[in-house]
Amino acid sequence: MQRRGYIYWAELEQRRPALVVSVDARNERASDVLVIPCSTTLREAPTHVPLMRGEGGLPRDSVLKCEQITTVQTHMIDSVPLGLPIRPARMAAVERAVLRAIGIPIR
Repeated sequence: MQRRGYIYWAELEQRRPALVVSVDARNERASDVLVIPCSTTLREAPTHVPLMRGEGGLPRDSVLKCEQITTVQTHMIDSVPLGLPIRPARMAAVERAVLRAIGIPIR
């Protein structure tokens, strides 16, 4: 089972790391998970959250593109995470960026 807060390799438009953001209770029962894709194209944006190499097991500096939140079938995502979960403060930044992406004002 894929777990919230961990980064996995996923088959999106191409194979890339993705952060699981759906809650574990859903991840246990559903045939898909909610993810945010990572990119190594490091552009600043209010909906992007930067991650340094090694964070969550990432092989390179990356950015989470929170405006691209999507679902992935569980068979299209690895079952073993790249590393440890991202830090709670970083997860909170991801949650704020998702809210910005759907138009909810965030300070």
